[in-house]
Amino acid sequence: MMIPAHALAGMTCIHLGLLFSRESKHWFWIGIVMAFFSHAIIDTLAIFTYHEGNPSGTIYSQFVFWFWMIGAIAIIFWGLRTDRRYGYGILAALSFDIWDHWILRTIACVPKGFPDGCMDVYAFESIHLHHFEWLILDTLFANVERHYGDEAYFLVEILSVSMLLGLLWWLRKQTPLPEN
Repeated sequence: MMIPAHALAGMTCIHLGLLFSRESKHWFWIGIVMAFFSHAIIDTLAIFTYHEGNPSGTIYSQFVFWFWMIGAIAIIFWGLRTDRRYGYGILAALSFDIWDHWILRTIACVPKGFPDGCMDVYAFESIHLHHFEWLILDTLFANVERHYGDEAYFLVEILSVSMLLGLLWWLRKQTPLPEN
């Protein structure tokens, strides 16, 4: 349930595009591409997080789910109100999940009448964007222990989101976006 991390990474990448491009006219597109690939990096690093928020699981799991859901809404709302360009970064950063978990699952479930909400359906796996994440996991983190479901690792999620918030705050001061 790391929507806040993906949203913050998308916003941060917009600034990083400006910083790394040395203010070329293509800075925004560089930021969008970085935001897109940031999803794979964050999901890869999620092996060190709890990552088990479930609205119908244990009390702890429900708390984590709603904590991150409310956090995601607040971050996305703030981002869109602050600068519309953040919305494109957020969308690019969340595109893996939108494509793999919403669009492909919906296409697969329509003929079946949406049995059980289709959450367990991994349709069209050959065109999943999460292949980028799996490539990183299988090459760089093949033998690294995963901590999904380990409740203590919720603190790592909080620390990660806090670091992204700090980075975004710093980048907004050091590399402010040009006026629209």
